[in-house]
Amino acid sequence: MKRWERRHLIRFILGMVGYSILLPLSIIVVRNGRVEQPWLAVMVALLPVAPFLNAMTAVLHNVRSQDEMFRRIQLEAVLVTALLVGALTFSYGLLEASELVPPLPTIFIAPFMITVWGIANTVISRRYS
Repeated sequence: MKRWERRHLIRFILGMVGYSILLPLSIIVVRNGRVEQPWLAVMVALLPVAPFLNAMTAVLHNVRSQDEMFRRIQLEAVLVTALLVGALTFSYGLLEASELVPPLPTIFIAPFMITVWGIANTVISRRYS
């Protein structure tokens, strides 16, 4: 692993660790009513977004520092992800609007997108190797 790749990986891991720690803590603090001011509750609830964005910018910087083939694979993986997740969430939204399925919390969409991107990335990478 190259030095710059290691730097991006460390930044990504630190961001995800921070997100993983702050997510349950912020939910517990807000749900238990420990924050009385509504604006402060919003700030506490959004705390996990900062390390998550840090991790995602590490991914962006990593992609920008790679060669053309790697970027092409990433582009295809992102397109597959956008199309698949878009179609699935739109379909679920139609079913939800018809009251045929229970409401789905939107907090699950980002992890679902990341999972689909990982799978698409693996499949597309194998196709090019």
